[in-house]
Amino acid sequence: MFARQTPPVQPNVTPVPQPPAITLPAPPHVEVTTPITAEDAARIALLQQPSVLIARAQVLAAQGRTQQARSDLLPNVTLNSSYTRTTNFRGNASSGSNTGGGSSGGFNSQVSVDQLLFDFNRTVNNVRAAAAREAAARQDLTATESDVVLAVKDAYYAYQQDTQLVAVQEANVASSQAQLTFAQARLTAGLGPPADVLQAATNVAAATQALAQARQTALNSQIALALEMGVDPRTPLALAPAEEPAPPSDDVNSLVSTALEQRPDIRSAQATIRAAGYSVSAARAGNLPRVGLTGSLGSRGPNDPFASNSGSVGISVSWNVFDAGFTAGAVRIARADVEIARAQLQQASLAAIRDVSQGWVNLHSAEQRVAIAQAQVANATESLRLAEGRFRAGVSTFLEVTQAQTALTSAQVNLVNAQTLVQFARAQLAHAIGAPVSAPAGR
Repeated sequence: MFARQTPPVQPNVTPVPQPPAITLPAPPHVEVTTPITAEDAARIALLQQPSVLIARAQVLAAQGRTQQARSDLLPNVTLNSSYTRTTNFRGNASSGSNTGGGSSGGFNSQVSVDQLLFDFNRTVNNVRAAAAREAAARQDLTATESDVVLAVKDAYYAYQQDTQLVAVQEANVASSQAQLTFAQARLTAGLGPPADVLQAATNVAAATQALAQARQTALNSQIALALEMGVDPRTPLALAPAEEPAPPSDDVNSLVSTALEQRPDIRSAQATIRAAGYSVSAARAGNLPRVGLTGSLGSRGPNDPFASNSGSVGISVSWNVFDAGFTAGAVRIARADVEIARAQLQQASLAAIRDVSQGWVNLHSAEQRVAIAQAQVANATESLRLAEGRFRAGVSTFLEVTQAQTALTSAQVNLVNAQTLVQFARAQLAHAIGAPVSAPAGR
């Protein structure tokens, strides 16, 4: 007699729903054209980030203070004009006069000019100090722009990283689903156990959950990038392929020299030292004589404002002989500002050396991690191919395939992370050496 063939027992497998991609509703007005590169995102941020707008306004204020200081070197012209009418309501009773009321009036105009001739360079040094502070404000603006560009690029490459991780998890779901289909086919053909189908279904569920988490993380990264760019977080953003340029040199000492020469915070500190030095010179002349040229031209008349004209020219000297220590105190304050500025320059220089050194180490470490991760992906891909082949040939278990698939996904994630670290490190190193930022359009 022939043995009766019993059909394989189908396990009760609950299908796993695929997570839909979540997108934010678009804002009423979308001004960002996509896809964008990291440089595009930086240029948008330089136009719209509030911190940059504040720094630009501070430059304008510094320009105004320089203009105010320079005005003391130019002639000061003042115009005064008036018309006066006097009315007498009654006479003076004490003098016995019975004179009735009356009125009289007249015009009075005067133009006066005051021109500084000599004040021991006090005003000149004030102008120089204001101009140096304006230069420092410009460097502070450059430093703010550089900080904004770095923050935007960090957010950009984080979003790029999370987008690539979504693709990795999508490939993991597709591979897991294919393995589930094959396991079910083997079970139907009586070649595989139900446990393989259950394990494959569990793998699909885990991969689907990881994909949903990756999509959520990518959406949060998109929101963070939009905020760093200074645009509505609901703005849809698509990324164009982009990567940071390599540093101009691989010699850390050369990079440090470049940073000490062109970093905006160092240049700002140097300008602040110059401003403080000029302020010391101006403070020393605080109680010294001021010599000026004065002139005036006046006219008056009861009905005709030019009926009577007069003019005068003279030399004026003002000297605060005793100011109760005010000038000495101003000199001490200015000298203290010099010491503070010098300490700030030293602090900025040490920070530059630290940032460049750390950036250089981080970049080399990230590049090594990329090479290692690439080898891991190649090995894991081959291991999965062999494991699937052995499983199809019936000489291995499905667990071996599961472990190989997990190893491949982990290696791919490590590769994406390592490649992103290279972009982070390059951007941070460019910021550390004070690399010029691209000026936004219309600036």
